[in-house]
Amino acid sequence: MSEAIKLTPEDIQIIKTDMDEAIKLVKHYAVQYEGQEHYDLLGASCVMSATNTVDTVIGSAQYLDGAFLMPDEIHVERLVDWFIKNKDFECNRAILTFYFANYIKRKINALYRSINKDELATTLTIIGSKEATKEFKKQCRKRKKLGVKIIRQ
Repeated sequence: MSEAIKLTPEDIQIIKTDMDEAIKLVKHYAVQYEGQEHYDLLGASCVMSATNTVDTVIGSAQYLDGAFLMPDEIHVERLVDWFIKNKDFECNRAILTFYFANYIKRKINALYRSINKDELATTLTIIGSKEATKEFKKQCRKRKKLGVKIIRQ
């Protein structure tokens, strides 16, 4: 297997979208994920790489020079495009989209639960610069003011 390309801050900007669009896409695709059946079709190593990719996008500001996205800013279709182009896996695009959407939905819900419990998103940790942590807390406060609700299907 050849070495896969890593995410860059520029990739993050391409994957970024507004909250409404991101949540609309997550709701559309996540409901189509069929758990173990789709997991088996993707394969454990593909799923692990996909999971790590999402976790990097939302939590590794240090690795990405301060860049990160809140889970509700990820354009799932663009993330799938990036993954297929840059990772060395043979996988079904639709099933991968369903998996990404389902996993991102869980991340959004964990964030929103922690915001609504005034835990300031303790379930997500941003590793990186002081500026990235300040931005993360600012984004959490913004969402608290919006009165975010968990995503239900």
